Amino acid sequence: MTSCPTSAERAALKVAQAATMTGDASYDLVSAIVFALGSAQLLQSPETAAEQEQLRKDRDAFCVQRNGVFRTNERLHEALQEEQDARLRAENDVRTLTRERDGLRARVAELGDSAPSQVVPVVDDVPVPVVLTEMDGPAVVTSAALAAAEKLRRTLALPGGERP
Repeated sequence: MTSCPTSAERAALKVAQAATMTGDASYDLVSAIVFALGSAQLLQSPETAAEQEQLRKDRDAFCVQRNGVFRTNERLHEALQEEQDARLRAENDVRTLTRERDGLRARVAELGDSAPSQVVPVVDDVPVPVVLTEMDGPAVVTSAALAAAEKLRRTLALPGGERP
């Protein structure tokens, strides 16, 4: 008997106490208790005990397997959360860059209205307005370009080429 009786032991004790109170003289006390326990279905066969032990082992194995699955699920959940966070950061970056691009386009349009510019093709064939001056050097402002600008000034007949 254990220090704290289990529910099965308490049930067996009640059956044994009840068996001692019956006055059946055909059996000794121990036999009467055993028969009473059997009638109350508190006794089990060795096969039933072995099956119960196997079921306990199976249950414990399933618990270990379940705990492993829980750990895997937690790991996968954390990885998914990190990927979702990275996706959200990327979407925020795209929105920020789009706003910056739109702002720069608006600024270029604003500057394009106020200053003479020349469209210079870049590598990806997107025209970018660039204001060329003589300070940019001979590589950018050639004598042919200066001659063409002077011819345009004369044609427009504007002093110094200023806009009206």
